[in-house]
Amino acid sequence: MIDLYDAAVALVVAGLSIGFTMLWLRHLSRLHRRRMGQLLALREALHDDLLGTLVLHQRTLAQLGLVSMDWRGNWYGSPVLTRMGPPIPAIVHGAAPDGGGRRRLDDRVLCQSFQFDDISLDFRIGLKGLRGERHLFAVQAAEVLFAMLQGAFAARQLALVAAVSQRARVGVFLQHDMRNLAQWVQLVAEDFAAAQDDQTLMVRARRLRSNAALAANRAERMAKALLNPTWQPSLSAPLTSREHPEAAPMLDLDEHIRQAGELHQVEIELEGGAWLQWDEQALATVLDNVLGNVSTLSRERVLPAHCRVRVMEEGQDIVVHFETPQLPLEIPLDRLFEPWATSGTVNKGLGMYQARKQAQAAGGELFAEPLGDGIRVVLSIPCKKS
Repeated sequence: MIDLYDAAVALVVAGLSIGFTMLWLRHLSRLHRRRMGQLLALREALHDDLLGTLVLHQRTLAQLGLVSMDWRGNWYGSPVLTRMGPPIPAIVHGAAPDGGGRRRLDDRVLCQSFQFDDISLDFRIGLKGLRGERHLFAVQAAEVLFAMLQGAFAARQLALVAAVSQRARVGVFLQHDMRNLAQWVQLVAEDFAAAQDDQTLMVRARRLRSNAALAANRAERMAKALLNPTWQPSLSAPLTSREHPEAAPMLDLDEHIRQAGELHQVEIELEGGAWLQWDEQALATVLDNVLGNVSTLSRERVLPAHCRVRVMEEGQDIVVHFETPQLPLEIPLDRLFEPWATSGTVNKGLGMYQARKQAQAAGGELFAEPLGDGIRVVLSIPCKKS
């Protein structure tokens, strides 16, 4: 009877021990899950300030068992060495790495290296003193942190590559726009230098004054694009689109054509005209490049800078023909809109490519066809109000 009583007591004690152990583990699990949620919430902060976030949230990491942490290496050209918590013992040289590039030393130290173009860091997390479930939870938290760091480093690298690529694209287009403006300045300088009397000088001064506002607008656009690459409409979202044509201003098409002709000193023979609702920057880019090419090629061939422009309605479109039948091209017509295709040493073959891309971004189209010895460049603008 005594033996049965002792066995019953032992069973009760064992049951209570198991029950309390399960309750304790459940409590630890819930606590760990809550703290892991706090760790995962740091992902966005890691993208903004990776190393500073780790130092700022040292308490959160310590609650997960990551009491000791250090990292050293190179951060964009600057050496870094940071320690948090008690010192971590040095890892024995020659410790075999696992498949993920991490090195372990009796599960007391977890290490991982991160290598990118401008970043080279070695992270270590010390787990000394942790036992049982606390040790397992800390290892899991360390693995999650390493994964988050890998993602944050990769995101920074991708963002940098994207920013550099965008800046390079803006630079390419800006170089061409600056070349256009520089050619206009050169043209004005040659006109003033060739003036032989006060009357001619005054005529050209009046023409410069009439074109000054338009040239200043071009320069302002380039200055804004230099400070903010996404501002330039040819590379960022267009000012208008097929879905939102009502956002565009009403434009006097023939007035824009005449102003661009005066700016590039091209004699315009205009037939027709229209008021339309379209992207003003896209129209300016097309006119600058089409009439700028007419001006440049005419002077290279010592021919009058002349362009016949016909504006007509075709269904829901306004179609503008720029005709230069007496001005032959030196490149095949099918390469006119090809980037880098050029017939000379001054032009870089980007103007017509840029004009077509921006016209398409605003819902239009730009193409060319043969006409006499030269070409006809056609701008098609979808417009319901004209």
